[in-house]
Amino acid sequence: MFAVNSARRVLALGAALVTTGVLSVALAPTPAMASTITLQATIDCSNYNSFGDTRDWYPIGPSVSASPYGTGGAGTVVAVPATHAWQITHTLPSGTTSVGASGRCSEGHQYDFLGSTASISIPAGVTTVTATWSCSTAPVYPGPWMTNCSVQSVSYS
Repeated sequence: MFAVNSARRVLALGAALVTTGVLSVALAPTPAMASTITLQATIDCSNYNSFGDTRDWYPIGPSVSASPYGTGGAGTVVAVPATHAWQITHTLPSGTTSVGASGRCSEGHQYDFLGSTASISIPAGVTTVTATWSCSTAPVYPGPWMTNCSVQSVSYS
């Protein structure tokens, strides 16, 4: 009888210790989420197809894409008249690992389209990304013009 009660007590004590350990792991404070990432992007057309139409002086439909969480909302877009570029400031969700930006540099034909868009990787722990994309347009046979964008510079802080 004494051995059975002792065994029950040991099992009960063991179960209590396991439960306490599991709860302490489950309820342990987690580190604070990293801060969001501020993107400062410049999108510029190195050439453009305007056919006398000054709408093409600035990239058309500038956009930012991010992975894996998307861009997380709207940013601010400001024209830079000296260079005919767009300056975009956007707050990206914490954990974003890559970002790309683009814009078309041709509105001369009905079916002009966007070709390639270059992305950059964002290292862990970065809070600010400053990058410049340059977009160039050219005719494609047999029809419209296509704009391809590439990264010209990038810095992290």
